Amino acid sequence: MKNILKISLLTASLIIIASVEAFATNASIQDSLAEYEVIADTSLEAKEYREQAKIIRTEINTYTSQIKEIRDYNSSVNQKLKALSEQYKIDKNSISNDKMKQIKELRKSIKTNEKVEKTVTEDSSIKSLVKNKEYDKALARLNEILEAKKDQLRVLQEKNAIWRQIDALIG
Repeated sequence: MKNILKISLLTASLIIIASVEAFATNASIQDSLAEYEVIADTSLEAKEYREQAKIIRTEINTYTSQIKEIRDYNSSVNQKLKALSEQYKIDKNSISNDKMKQIKELRKSIKTNEKVEKTVTEDSSIKSLVKNKEYDKALARLNEILEAKKDQLRVLQEKNAIWRQIDALIG
């Protein structure tokens, strides 16, 4: 009887730990199971999905890191510009009026040409599609995410070109 009680307590503890870990990583137990089902699925379709999904996810990660680098650079130039603007308010001789006008025009062009930049992330629908063995739809969704990342990168690169001009003027 004591052994059964110990086993029951141990099992309950493991279930609680697994639930807490799943909650802490913002994932549900079903989503985790769906991932393992695909890994365990040895069908040709599942293997092809895993291979293609791996390639697409690698590309998505590449674009994501490029986007992060550009955002970081743009943000650093923006911080320099804020500091320069504060300094310019105090001392009008800190930078020439012509340069300041050029910087303001470039900054305006960023705001007027600004396109809505959506942050794109994978969603749980991919996992549910995979769980239901709808591999083509899951790959199509991954490709949509990839295309959105490419578009997001393109928009950021356009803004970045202007930020680089501002950075050159700031010196």
